[in-house]
Amino acid sequence: MRILVDSRQMKQCDGNTIEHFGMSSLVLMERAAMGVVEEIEKCLPASSAANGILLVCGYGNNGGDGLAIARLLWQKGYAVTVVMPLGENKISEETRVQMGILQKYRIPIESRIPNREFDMVVDALFGIGLTRELTGLYLEYVLEMNEMRGKKVAVDIPSGIHGDSGAVMGAGFYADITVTFAFAKLGLLLFPGAQYVGEIIVKEIGIDRCSFLEEKPNTFCLDEGDLCEIPSRKTRSNKGSYGRVLTIAGQKNMAGAAFLSAKASYLTGAGLVKVLAPEENRVILQHLLPEAILATYQETPESAQSSDAEAPTNLQESLAWASVVVAGPGLGTGEQAQAIVRKIIDCVEVPLILDADGLNIVAEHPEWLKETKGTVIVTPHLGEMSRLIGKDVTDIQSRLLQTAKEFAQDYQVICVLKDARTVTALPSGIAWVNASGNNGMATAGSGDVLTGIIAGLIAQGMEPQYAASMGVYLHGLAGEAQTEYRGTYGLMARDILEGIVCVLREKAQDIVPIC
Repeated sequence: MRILVDSRQMKQCDGNTIEHFGMSSLVLMERAAMGVVEEIEKCLPASSAANGILLVCGYGNNGGDGLAIARLLWQKGYAVTVVMPLGENKISEETRVQMGILQKYRIPIESRIPNREFDMVVDALFGIGLTRELTGLYLEYVLEMNEMRGKKVAVDIPSGIHGDSGAVMGAGFYADITVTFAFAKLGLLLFPGAQYVGEIIVKEIGIDRCSFLEEKPNTFCLDEGDLCEIPSRKTRSNKGSYGRVLTIAGQKNMAGAAFLSAKASYLTGAGLVKVLAPEENRVILQHLLPEAILATYQETPESAQSSDAEAPTNLQESLAWASVVVAGPGLGTGEQAQAIVRKIIDCVEVPLILDADGLNIVAEHPEWLKETKGTVIVTPHLGEMSRLIGKDVTDIQSRLLQTAKEFAQDYQVICVLKDARTVTALPSGIAWVNASGNNGMATAGSGDVLTGIIAGLIAQGMEPQYAASMGVYLHGLAGEAQTEYRGTYGLMARDILEGIVCVLREKAQDIVPIC
């Protein structure tokens, strides 16, 4: 699991390492420079750098990193061209020292980017401290660097990208590689900044988890090493050992949503899955998923009076049977669907996952979320979140992490806010930003698969707060696995189901069975 930090946290960790632990800021800068040089040499040996390397540096410590990188490359035999704006106003002390070292080595510093090609362009203009739009000469630098053909490397974060939100401030440097230090920055993962960073490489420079001191990290990103946290399969077990998922989904003509969610739970490892759906879906579901237990009810005709709409009589029994409940995919938003969701919220004591129409119903009655007895996971996409909180989608996208955290805290739920970078937030303020998946997964039914995965993990005993973030990560990996065969244009939700099998089969050797 990787720690993610915002600008304030990174500056605090940097200061703590210097002031509390006694590390020199120049030592940290040298280690950062060495880390970047190491990555440059991997992709551009000195013998193949006939056109040299351009380094564009600013006056802050990011520019100091760039000057140190230039010196180290020069000492290794690279031809370097260093560009820096004229003047020394507001220059950091560390950058002033690095500039003096370059001058003593007689490495020239120019003020304009030469009109020629380079094998590599290194952006060390601005770091995570940039808070205003690029203008003037700085904007010109970034635009010129983007037009160059050499391989592009960003130091810590591409210039023009906000370190916290990923917003593009006027313009952003398009990097092939971003070498960042100690921890990945939120702006590297969140869109639109994520489109500018290329491959993210985190280098150790002497700042680690200890540098937080009393303040603890609160935002994370899962990686493949975390798959070992998926509950192991017991050698001596039966279907009852892996939990019971109740999937309440699929109004008439929407049986596919129920199928996708229920099958995802089975493929993730749940022992038993029951689907509660209208009688009209019986034959379809029995054909698509004969392994599922099926409970049906008669849908209230659309012409019926609202007072006639009641929750199915077998709902209470099904809720009592379940160890986790999924409610909403394809459920509809009519009077009967509202009665079902109201009954679930009144009665359910096991973890509840509200998705799709379940969320659309709750959007009309948000106070219901505060009346639940057990843990609730909500999985809104941007449109559903817009209805839940009454804000524009663009506003939500610009504050994705904050929106998820605020909703989780306000309603004391686990919020899985779905976007190109899905954020999972807990009421405690802990959050995960997911980096798995791709744009092929932007397809109908993908969200239904996600709810089923999360439910399957909870059924097997994973705590809901971890199952939610792990489910999102596994869902993304499943999509990636199938994209290798299907591509992004042809990927469908049913393919993601097969991707679950691929990922868990590949990782099964790391999930050791227990007796």
